[in-house]
Amino acid sequence: MDKVKVCFYPTCGNATNHFLANLARLLRSSGDFECSGFLDLAKQKKGEEFRQDVYHFNWFDQSLTFASFLYRYYILLRIIFARKRIVWTIHNSVPHGGVPAYNRILRYLLLRYSSVIHIMNEGSRELPYLQPYLHKVVHIPHGDYFGSYPDSDVDVRKRYGIAANVPIVLFLGAIRPYKHIEILLEAFDFQDAALLICGSVRPPDYLYKLTGSAVGKRNVFFSPEFVPDSELSAYLRTASFLVAPYSYDSTLNSGTVLLACSYGKTMVCPDIAGVRDIQSESDCLYAYHYVDKADHAGKLRETMARALADTASGAIAEKEARALEYMRRNSWQANSSKWRVLFTR
Repeated sequence: MDKVKVCFYPTCGNATNHFLANLARLLRSSGDFECSGFLDLAKQKKGEEFRQDVYHFNWFDQSLTFASFLYRYYILLRIIFARKRIVWTIHNSVPHGGVPAYNRILRYLLLRYSSVIHIMNEGSRELPYLQPYLHKVVHIPHGDYFGSYPDSDVDVRKRYGIAANVPIVLFLGAIRPYKHIEILLEAFDFQDAALLICGSVRPPDYLYKLTGSAVGKRNVFFSPEFVPDSELSAYLRTASFLVAPYSYDSTLNSGTVLLACSYGKTMVCPDIAGVRDIQSESDCLYAYHYVDKADHAGKLRETMARALADTASGAIAEKEARALEYMRRNSWQANSSKWRVLFTR
């Protein structure tokens, strides 16, 4: 029996996104699938990108220029007319930060012609644009990050000059306005803890704003640079817990939450849809709800204070253990049969 050829957009390499790389690895391990990245095949200029069996689209309705939109429109039309199986994963309710309105055409085509619309949390079913297409929706939670990053012996405390007895509250990942880092800087006023913020920043004016806010703040360490995969495990291992004050406007899921759980760490974050699912199964996170932006800093401060108190008493270990167990129950391997069906049904 021939293997099913699955083509991931944009690619299925680690350099792009570990979600896609880990999913491709799972499918290949079954022996029933061949996996490739659309943009990788397109670079070969042999037309192989249009000769695959199944197409898995991610972040496809988020083109930033009209030229990019036209290219994606062309891709989608070719695949639709060839009657290929299309799987579309919804990562965000709407693109973070907004995109040109013509992307709605791409979203409509994905809604109309996808064989399966994959969601990673139950709250996604409530999206208004999904209502006519709920019969296509399949829920499979995001998998784990076990083994995704190598062990690292980097001494994070030494790098930033943080004493051994000071708990570290860590923000790790791409720094974008929808993650409300300015609110995190406002909310963090703990004298006996350190806040370490690491990640590349976009757009440039947001970096300027955050740098100004961080200057002079005691126990705040701001490193606006990408943390390489080779060092990431050291940051996770050193942190007392992670934090990310996401916006409700666009955020449904958080890979960082699942990364933390995969390393037996807990996290302070709002009750976005993916977090609600996790908490309904296992109380392993410090989740909070805010009403509006004015309310956000206060709720975040209260929740960090609770997490720091549990760090001091040792009670945080219970959440850490539950976080790791949650991830084992919802690992790629645990849901492997569901993932395979997604690409063959």
